[in-house]
Amino acid sequence: MRSPFVAVTALLAAGSAAAQQPAAGPKVLRVPAQYATVQAAIDSAGPGDTVLVAPGRYYENLRFGPRNLVLTSHYALGDRSAVATTILDGSRPADPDTASVIIIDGDQDSTTVVQGFTITGGTGTRWLDPRHKLMYREGGGILCEFAAPIIQFNIIERNEAVAKGDGDASAGGGGIRCGFGEPTIRNNVIRQNRGRYGGGIVLFYAAARVQNNLITGNTGGEEHGGAGIWAVGGHSRTAVNLIERNTVTDNVSLPSDSATPRNLRGKGGGMVVLGTPAVLRGNFVWGNRQQAGAQVALSPRVVPTLENNVVQGGFRFGDGRTPPGTGTLETEPAAGARARYGADPGRLP
Repeated sequence: MRSPFVAVTALLAAGSAAAQQPAAGPKVLRVPAQYATVQAAIDSAGPGDTVLVAPGRYYENLRFGPRNLVLTSHYALGDRSAVATTILDGSRPADPDTASVIIIDGDQDSTTVVQGFTITGGTGTRWLDPRHKLMYREGGGILCEFAAPIIQFNIIERNEAVAKGDGDASAGGGGIRCGFGEPTIRNNVIRQNRGRYGGGIVLFYAAARVQNNLITGNTGGEEHGGAGIWAVGGHSRTAVNLIERNTVTDNVSLPSDSATPRNLRGKGGGMVVLGTPAVLRGNFVWGNRQQAGAQVALSPRVVPTLENNVVQGGFRFGDGRTPPGTGTLETEPAAGARARYGADPGRLP
């Protein structure tokens, strides 16, 4: 199977004539040349279509609906600068309770791609969690549920999910929140987002591939920890979260703002990985801060596979014991060795 990036490039290279013939197959819908708004193009798209967005700032809160499509900037045409100059800004929602920048909840598969944008200004969506049957505000930048999209080559910054209304259980997933699905999150910069848990990324009962991301400067965790990545709950007995070659640095799990005891409050400045089958491989976890415990919060009940990570202070369970693993470095590697770990800067937007 060709990668989505290759498929998109091939479709665009077919030329504008093909895009003007809807009956001929997948087409390209151009914003703003053909559609004034990104949402209008999404609403007009069919299965396999590409919504191609020109540089500019678009004040929109987008919902994919029940469709598989590719949403991309001119990054797909080889313009790397388009990531910074094509901005999806969710700071002006029509409804403050539906304020994620992008919502993907229509059973999408991996042919759905979000690529090549700066995604900012989202404050999350208030909704009923299908497992706990409680209200949460989640997914400041991107909220996906029961879906398997590919989220790649984006800057996801300055989003939050922190506000709690009456009766809300909590708020989290400032940058991205994905639940009950198999998303691929790769080659993104995820920075300066905030959530009461999972300031950068929340994976809830998911089996995600989180690869080659720079996750930095995210804050929160005062209710359930995990300022960088928060992965909790097993999607199935066989499917795992693969967290690989990410640089997770300078995230801060804030002290608890409540006297009510919860065992994750303010913990796991880098990551919380609990109750979920997971593989942590080749990550660089450094300079994260938390109220208590190690930079990565783990539970001995479901121990992830640990391979060739650099973790400041090492992996520790809550009781101080060291989990089994291979190749973990607990001190900063020698000059030049760091390049073997964490995100590859040459592949980041």
